[in-house]
This record gives sequence, structure tokens and C-alpha cells, in this order.
Amino acid sequence: MSEALRRHKRVFTALDRWRIALALIVVALHAEQLGFLPFGTGGALHYMAHDAVIGFFVISGYSVMQSGSEHRGNPTAFLAARYSRLYSLVVPALLITLCLDLIGKTLRPDLYPLWIYRKWWLHLGFHGVFLGETWTNSFAAFSNIPYWSLGYEAWFYLLLAATLGTSRYRSFQIGLVLLLMGPRVMLLLPCWALGAWAWQRVDARRVHPGVNSWPPWLSPAVVLLAAYGLWFISPIYEWLHQAGQGLSGAIVQATDVSMRLSNSRYFLSDWVIAAGFTAMILTIAAGDAENSPPSPPWVRSLAFHSFGIYLFHYPILLLAAACGLSARGRFVDTLCILATVAICVGLSALFSPTRRAWQSLLMVRARA
Repeated sequence: MSEALRRHKRVFTALDRWRIALALIVVALHAEQLGFLPFGTGGALHYMAHDAVIGFFVISGYSVMQSGSEHRGNPTAFLAARYSRLYSLVVPALLITLCLDLIGKTLRPDLYPLWIYRKWWLHLGFHGVFLGETWTNSFAAFSNIPYWSLGYEAWFYLLLAATLGTSRYRSFQIGLVLLLMGPRVMLLLPCWALGAWAWQRVDARRVHPGVNSWPPWLSPAVVLLAAYGLWFISPIYEWLHQAGQGLSGAIVQATDVSMRLSNSRYFLSDWVIAAGFTAMILTIAAGDAENSPPSPPWVRSLAFHSFGIYLFHYPILLLAAACGLSARGRFVDTLCILATVAICVGLSALFSPTRRAWQSLLMVRARA
């Protein structure tokens, strides 16, 4: 195994734990909003969960470059590989969300005021091709609030596929993808691109050992968490959030259409968060790759299903709240959260094997 591959393996091992942690932070936020979290955070989870999604973008940028290197010169195969991973869970997630929402709406219609279910088939098709965050569009896939990030992720994949191509129209294809994704998605593109850049640095063995110059007992994760804690409580953090929201309001007033920044309104702070995650990845890669133990099987399994946890959890928690299970005491609340995570893992394990079928289907459609 080459040195670059050992470095990548070391990073992926560390990122397994981060995937789990970031997914659970998002679950914790929604559990708090719906009254399941046994303790309050004073709104801190609202920002932390958004920052967790930015961490996912950086991790995705790093991880997807591995697939990109394996399909260099073959963007069709790359897109089939990446989109099959999405569709294996996205299609059941959209259908399950719709079914759970229709049930929950009969029990507690007040919990479902923001989502439109008339012409639901149009919503399924619209979100099925990830148009929910392009240009003036910005609305949830029924009650599945976390789905918003896929309206960014899918376009990042498409942009990378365009860069992998060798056609003489490559520049035109890249420009077309950037035009179609719109400014909102483009604002968070640097977060994803930083992860891709980190992969290139590691692959080219251009990570200076001096990056990892602190004592061995001080892990990169501890340094990142400490730096994030200081950043989170600093006045600059709140100032950047307010600046982004102010810019979003100014854009709405200056345009004839409601071009809200929506989930990109914290982009100034998001870039800082992404830079921190990127620095952590490079620091991990600069360590001793020879002595990097593999993740335990349960960690690898839970990390693999972290996407399912992220994608399925909110409609399930919302239905539980509609059934009157929220705020029933610490034991019941904790049990509902754990049961939700377990159900999400089960759904992910059930539908993930369809990835090969989706990949074959996408390849056939691409050749047609």
C-alpha cells in the first residue's frame, strides 16, 4: 500500500467517528425542537446542527474525490456511483416521509402547517431531481427538513463530474452546471471544495509533517473541538451570522423575486467552519499512518448508516410527537430518540443494498 493510500485510510478511519457525531447532533437539534430532548440547550443546537451539516459537506468533498479518482475520465460512471448512493435512500425517504406526514397530519395538523401535500407527485419529482435549493426555490421535501442539504450535495457531484470529463465542451459543461445550481448553492460550494482540495493534498503527499507538531496525546479532534468552542462563544461568530441574515434581507428587498439565501445565509461563518474541518483532516493525514488502527466494525457500520440516520429521523420524530409521545419524561423521551435512531439504521440497512440496482439503472439510462 502506497503512503498516500495509508494517509487516506487514516483520514477515513477518523472521519467514520465524525460522521456518527455530526448525524447525532442534527438528531439532537430536532429532538429538542419537538420536545424529546431531556435537557435544554438554549438554542445552541440550532447553530451547531447547521455547522454539523457544513462538516458533512467537507467530509463529502474529501470522500467523493476517492470515487472521482477511480472514475477519472469517465464522468458517467462516477455520477452513476454517487447518485445510486443517494437514490437508494432518497426515494424511500421521500415516500416514507409523505406516508408518515399524512398519518401525522390527521392526528396533529398543527404540527404540519408549513408543508403542502396537494399535487404531492410534483413535489416528489421536484425533490427527486434535487431542485429544492436552486435559484428562487427553497422549500422542504414535505416535513423532511434535513433533506435541504441534498439539494446542494447532488449539484456538487454534478460539478465534479463535469470537471472529470475530457470532452472539448468541458468548460461549457462546468459553466452550465454552475449556472443551473444558482447562487445559493454556489455560496456553500467552497465548503465542499475545501474537502476536495484536502484530498488532493493528501493524495499528492503534500501535507507537511509539521502540521502535526503538538504532543501525541493531543488529538486533532480535541484541538478542533476546542477551537470550535472558542469560535462559537466569540462575538465574531454571532456577527457573521447577523451579517449573512442582513445580506439575505437586502437581496430580497433589491430583487423582484424572493431570492432568499435561506440555508446559505450563514455562509460567512460556514466558510470558517469548513476551513477548520479541512485543517483537522490535513492534521490527521500528517500523523503516523503506519500506526493507525482500523475502526471497530460497529463504528464502520454506524458511520455507513449515518446518512440514513440523517435522512430518515425527522419525519419519524415528528410522527412520534403527533402521537403525543414527546415531553413524557426523561425515560420516554430518551427511549423515543434511541428507537428513532434504531429505526433509521434499520431502514438504511434495508434500502442500501438497492444501490447496485440503481447504479445499473443509471448506467443504462446514460447509455440510452
